Amino acid sequence: MQITEVSVAGVRSAVVALGHPNKPLRFVLFPMIHFGLPAFYREVAQRLRQCHLVVAEGYDGPSSVGLAYAIALRMTRQRAVDRLVHQDIDFEAIGVPVLWPERLGLDGGHWRRLPLLGWLDVLLLVPSLVVSMLLGGRNWLLRRNLEVSDDTDVRLFLSFLQKPILNNRDEELLEALVKIYESRADEKIDVAVVYGAAHMPAVVQGLAQRFGYRPRRGGEWLTAIDF
Repeated sequence: MQITEVSVAGVRSAVVALGHPNKPLRFVLFPMIHFGLPAFYREVAQRLRQCHLVVAEGYDGPSSVGLAYAIALRMTRQRAVDRLVHQDIDFEAIGVPVLWPERLGLDGGHWRRLPLLGWLDVLLLVPSLVVSMLLGGRNWLLRRNLEVSDDTDVRLFLSFLQKPILNNRDEELLEALVKIYESRADEKIDVAVVYGAAHMPAVVQGLAQRFGYRPRRGGEWLTAIDF
């Protein structure tokens, strides 16, 4: 199953509903591209208002990963970069309860500025992204670096970042989703999962193996980047 798609037209992200054969609880996946068109983030925010609970990555503020990408894109003068912004969804304004599996302790509303922990992400990611983009040329975005399927074995460019940036966060996310299932599986609710697309293979595979969740037909595509 395709989660994100890259073509000459741009980058699209699939909104995927996972359903259980016997339980009413649904998980609705919003695979995030952490840098993209402002309209993409507005559309995601609008759809989140239709859900009953949101499970989101990081904290309520600007995406550190998105900022790292935005900096690297500008440094390497990538295609279409002038129209792109880094992810900054105001979850507090959506009006739906939000769960933050990473428990970064950044309570107190929407953060307008990046906190210290976010800057650490930026410092770790920007050098590796710049090298990757320089090797890929100005059409790096077209080389399917952002394309993810449910069976993708996601590997970061620098292997020492694999565990803290990807694997640990996958485990924290799955642990949170398991707890939601165990406590609310009999409720007819939609639980939105708003995480980077790289985390979604672990979610799809983990929920399928543990509880038998499968993608429902009728998934929709949202345009994240328009070339």
